[in-house]
Amino acid sequence: MREVAHASAITQIGPNSIIQTVAALREHYGVEQTAAWLRRTGRVDLLERMPDHMLPESDFGALIHDLRAWLGMPAAMRVLDRSGELTAHYVATNRVPTPIRLILPHVPIGLALRIFLPAIAQHAWTFAGSGRFSYSFKPSWQLTLADSIESRGVRASNPVCSYYRAAFEGLLRLVVNDRIRVQEVACRAMGAPHCTFSITVNR
Repeated sequence: MREVAHASAITQIGPNSIIQTVAALREHYGVEQTAAWLRRTGRVDLLERMPDHMLPESDFGALIHDLRAWLGMPAAMRVLDRSGELTAHYVATNRVPTPIRLILPHVPIGLALRIFLPAIAQHAWTFAGSGRFSYSFKPSWQLTLADSIESRGVRASNPVCSYYRAAFEGLLRLVVNDRIRVQEVACRAMGAPHCTFSITVNR
């Protein structure tokens, strides 16, 4: 297993976690309801301008907490799932070099993952914050996120990391192969030591 460790002092993540969650909220609940909720939760600044810089990871954690308090866990997970999809699309379009996007879909999936996952790991701090991202190829293809922001302080009977699951799946489908599926198979919210995501391929 290859792991990218980050010191606890690193507590910032990229702004897409916030930007795309607000966009997903607007898709699901409309501009007016989203604006009213942002005002109620003290996020008026997001009505005026979206962040264009790294943010404290606690901002995303607080946003997730407030979403769950407002919508309940299932509906909040649907919003975060869509936010993950939007984040994946942004990253694939704007952060992945064009040659990689053109070449990897024509490479055997296993080899493409061995090329692409190290690149994701290199930039893991931009989405994991103080968490730790790792990947493995044996005995199966897996991604691991220790101390996932979505699972912090939560107890649940099912996996809760819908943002990360959708972001991982979307990015791998857009860059590597559109038959890839990612499923969270273990979650810290369920008592697991860390959150684990399996990578499979639809036949």
